[in-house]
Amino acid sequence: MHLLLNVKVHEWEPQGRVMLHRNAIETWTNDKWGQQAIQIAEWLIEEDIVQAFVRLQRGALIIDGTIDQTGHLQCKSHLHIPFDQWNPGSIQASRTRDSSVRFRHRHAEITLSARFRAPEWGQALLEEWLMEQRGEETRPKSSEQRLATIRRSKASVERYLEQSNLDYAQELLLLTKLSIHSAERHLSSKKQPSDSEE
Repeated sequence: MHLLLNVKVHEWEPQGRVMLHRNAIETWTNDKWGQQAIQIAEWLIEEDIVQAFVRLQRGALIIDGTIDQTGHLQCKSHLHIPFDQWNPGSIQASRTRDSSVRFRHRHAEITLSARFRAPEWGQALLEEWLMEQRGEETRPKSSEQRLATIRRSKASVERYLEQSNLDYAQELLLLTKLSIHSAERHLSSKKQPSDSEE
């Protein structure tokens, strides 16, 4: 790896350039995150531009950067997805108006250049990596376990519906009481003048 750092990026053949980019990503990941890059999937590698997905031991990264003359990665932006903050389906990917691709997780986002791959490719890759990190114990293993999960979700939704219906019913009850009280006052005010006439 030390031999590669002294060579300018543009002097490498494409295969060598990809290797240099991979080495730069691995070095940056170790230095910046203190974790090894388990797997690297390139989104875009052209000249000194690097856009890639990096699988970490405890999460995933999307990086957008360049390789400098010394062979080091200069990261312009990144999106870190820790596996303990990730939930299935929490990564969104979509094309923007200028055809670039935006990846979002929670409140963080990164925009990558337009490529031939669909945004869903990157989203599915990240989801797959993170699901594998969660381990086999979090995945439903049988149809009975999947059914139990669905039943728990259904019970939770039913509880929320019951609570919301009670709130609505209480509001209706309060409005009805106010209407009754208003009608009683209106009737009592009409009754008093007629009593005084007699």
